[in-house]
Parts: sequence; structure tokens; C-alpha cells
Amino acid sequence: MVPAGKAVENGRVRIRREEVVPLMKLAENEERALKELRQELVSKYPIIDICLYGSKARGEGREDSDLDVMIEIPDYDRVMVAEIDEIIYRINLEHDVFISALVFGKDELEEGPMSEAPIYKVIQREGVPL
Repeated sequence: MVPAGKAVENGRVRIRREEVVPLMKLAENEERALKELRQELVSKYPIIDICLYGSKARGEGREDSDLDVMIEIPDYDRVMVAEIDEIIYRINLEHDVFISALVFGKDELEEGPMSEAPIYKVIQREGVPL
């Protein structure tokens, strides 16, 4: 979710208001984990959006920082969210990373209280599409 005025180039640079901000280079295992997560989720579920936000997206992450990910699905479905959690758990173990995910239904983000929630505002501002 990159709002107007922002763009992503090669997954390494975020452009904001004429300013170029280099993103933190993710470790190889982090890049592989996020790529696998995206591929698996998109192949199994009707994913609307997946983005990285937080310290890693801002270029402020440390080696031990988690990978904050927001996943948007058409409708919140507990079974689907549980399956997504299992996929993330497996990927975390396989790649020695810690993906921390928030999963939202489209209606929650467009019409529900999440549309005005501070965390969603942060995700809109700094999120980098995967």
C-alpha cells in the first residue's frame, strides 16, 4: 500500500515527496521468506494486498527486528486466517525469521473502525508492497 506520492523501485528504494529514502537491505533469508509467503498466499487465497511496514520498511530495522506484514483479504475469515498463521509459522521456522502479520478484511479497512486506527494509518504511510 503505497499512497500517492510514493513508489517502490526494485524493492530497495521508496520515493517520497521528491526525496529518495533507501530501504534497509533485507537479509537473504528475509527476502526468501517474504517471497515464499507472497507466492504461497497468492496461490491459495484471494489476497488483495500484502505489504511490509514497520522498522524494516522504514530502513530503521536491526538484524533482530521482525518483519511486520499486513495482509488484506476480501472478507475476514477465521479459518483462512488460521491457515495463514500456520503458513507464516512454518516459513518463520524454515527461514529463521520472525514474520509478524496483521490480517484484515477489506470491509474492516474501508468501513470499519480499522479505517481510522493509528496502526492502519502507519501502514498506509510506510507500507511497501510485496
